[in-house]
Amino acid sequence: MAKTYIFNPDSDLALANGDANYLPPRSARRMADDLSLLPAWYADEGDAVLIPSSDVIYYWSKTLSNNILRSEIKLVTNKESLPSQPLSPWGWNAALVKQMKVRGLGDEHLPSVEEMEALRALSSRRMAVEVLKALMQNLSDTHRLIGEAAFCVTEEEIVQQVTSYPTTMLKAPWSSSGKGLRRGQGEYAPPLSGWCARTLAQQGAVVVEPLYRKVKDFAMEFYSAGDGAPLTFVGYSRFVTDANGSYEGNLLMADEEIERELSTYVSREALHSVRAMLQELIGERIGADYRGYVGVDMMVCLVKRENQKWDMCLHPCVEINLRMNMGVVAHIFYERYVAKGCRGRFVVDYYPTPEALREAHRQRMEEAPLQLSPEGRICKGYLPLTPVGRETQYLVWALISEE
Repeated sequence: MAKTYIFNPDSDLALANGDANYLPPRSARRMADDLSLLPAWYADEGDAVLIPSSDVIYYWSKTLSNNILRSEIKLVTNKESLPSQPLSPWGWNAALVKQMKVRGLGDEHLPSVEEMEALRALSSRRMAVEVLKALMQNLSDTHRLIGEAAFCVTEEEIVQQVTSYPTTMLKAPWSSSGKGLRRGQGEYAPPLSGWCARTLAQQGAVVVEPLYRKVKDFAMEFYSAGDGAPLTFVGYSRFVTDANGSYEGNLLMADEEIERELSTYVSREALHSVRAMLQELIGERIGADYRGYVGVDMMVCLVKRENQKWDMCLHPCVEINLRMNMGVVAHIFYERYVAKGCRGRFVVDYYPTPEALREAHRQRMEEAPLQLSPEGRICKGYLPLTPVGRETQYLVWALISEE
């Protein structure tokens, strides 16, 4: 059945707020508008994608990327009626449900109040804390795993955790992409104590974890059919973050390459064991309350053992995201459009001005012209995956190179 896709990157913020009247910050609205066409790269023929205005169509028609897309996708502006078909957003939240009802989408294509409450509970970091604990209890004796996390509901619990380690990472239960994070330095004092008090008041808890010495970021991507069965493994995601933990982009590589790279740090057996247990643990917790993609962020860490020797370990569950994510988009884009044997970068960029974005776009077009294989797949060069318009400040782009 055909679906209607919408890119709503503020979904985690809306979940944290919980109010059906939530209004995202201006930056999130700007990002949603600039990157509204991104779902076209993972939608299928006959699907629709919601866009803010016909300007998106105009600017998209001016780019070569428009000719690379293989599927016939209908673009629906805010002034047009919504197709009567299931909605597939970046992520569900109460505010989106209300917006779609106002636009005339029937209840049969939207989650109920009860379903949204269940999904919001599942989207809390509490599930990641519980799943990590189960993984460590079951697999740490046979594999080099590391990872601790405490779901603290009082300031006393936070103080105990923060003062137990030299450095810690504190997280709000609902946040993403490096937002809602604070670093602890072994003491509970302002401004950290003020942030914790506000987070407790607003979200009811704070997650506290020891800060690990990260070597590599990656994720395992799954799909939930919403029937309580084990999740389906979709593939790996090799992503890159900045010093603050905010997402910057993905490496475009085949799953076999990613696993080969990771296996130089941790064993394949550990990766496969963690994958199998995640499929079971998350599937049974989700049950019938969620259907869609599930991303589990992980990392390879450098750990000093009691004998003072350094060791590479796998942190098997840093985050769990019950929504679409850039890792899945990068994976699908690579599988559908990139020539075999090539690799590249998938980047989400922000520019302070539209002029700066257009200049960077122009330079990349000149320095790395797009080249296609005889089969029509990308084998080299730069490709913008979203339109470059007069007011654009966010851009998703790919740069492919031959190995």
